[in-house]
Amino acid sequence: MQSTDDYDSLIAQEGAVWGGAARDFANRVPPDWQIMRLRPPHNIIYRRQIDALLNSIEPGSRVLEVGCWSGWLSLEMARRGALVTGVDVAADALDIAREYAAAHPPQGSVEYKLLDINSATLPTETYDLIVGVGVLHHLVEVRHVLEQFRGALKPGGWLFIEDTFERTPRLNTLICGGLLMLLPTHLSYREKWRHLFRLRGAALSHMADSVEAKGLSPFEGYGRQQRADDLPPKYLTVHSMRTNSAFTGYIIQQLKLPSRAITVLGRALNLLDRLAIRLRLLRGLNYTLLAEKPLA
Repeated sequence: MQSTDDYDSLIAQEGAVWGGAARDFANRVPPDWQIMRLRPPHNIIYRRQIDALLNSIEPGSRVLEVGCWSGWLSLEMARRGALVTGVDVAADALDIAREYAAAHPPQGSVEYKLLDINSATLPTETYDLIVGVGVLHHLVEVRHVLEQFRGALKPGGWLFIEDTFERTPRLNTLICGGLLMLLPTHLSYREKWRHLFRLRGAALSHMADSVEAKGLSPFEGYGRQQRADDLPPKYLTVHSMRTNSAFTGYIIQQLKLPSRAITVLGRALNLLDRLAIRLRLLRGLNYTLLAEKPLA
């Protein structure tokens, strides 16, 4: 059991890691979905489901985005007329979000708050939609947070979650490792073979750790064993649960190629990826879930 001081220190480190990542990302790409959706990996894997979410936004609806990072999705939902609150533990990321939103004011409204959702108490029956993209697997107690979401949603309100599964299957790991050895990445081919010979029998477990980004931040993968569809039906009614990216999402991030070449290669890989998932030859490493709070 962690002490309060230990936890506070770790959550501060978590915020610093993702704040630094937001600064680095914003130096390369503005935190704007209209720009991001045209670039990998979003134009290959995530654009379809994010655009579907955005197309469902109704003007005047109240939305909470948890783990909003640099604010790109909160801002885009506000552009559709929603009244959006974005929360995160990364103060630097929120500064970027506020600066960009001030320079590009939306049709609706957006505000950004520093908040640790692990310990927060959300207002009851307030939101028409709650969104969490890539955040649940960073949480200490996913079930508690999901129950908070349930209480904070209005009857008939919706929960949209994108996140990762608990573990990477062995076959996915082997395919990721093989593709990394074949394709041009940030490591030279000489470095790749050197690492392979050095790791030997441990190579597969190291590959799985890389796919799961273990050690990236203090709470990376902390909540992987708990999923958004684990709550009983009385809490939330799951309308859809789709899996994607058996290997493509990870591989795209490692490629060292011009953006256009990554897009062409990534789309080819993603076609194979989706076919393998459809035929149940591979399991997707990520899932997209849409659930509704019952009316009564």
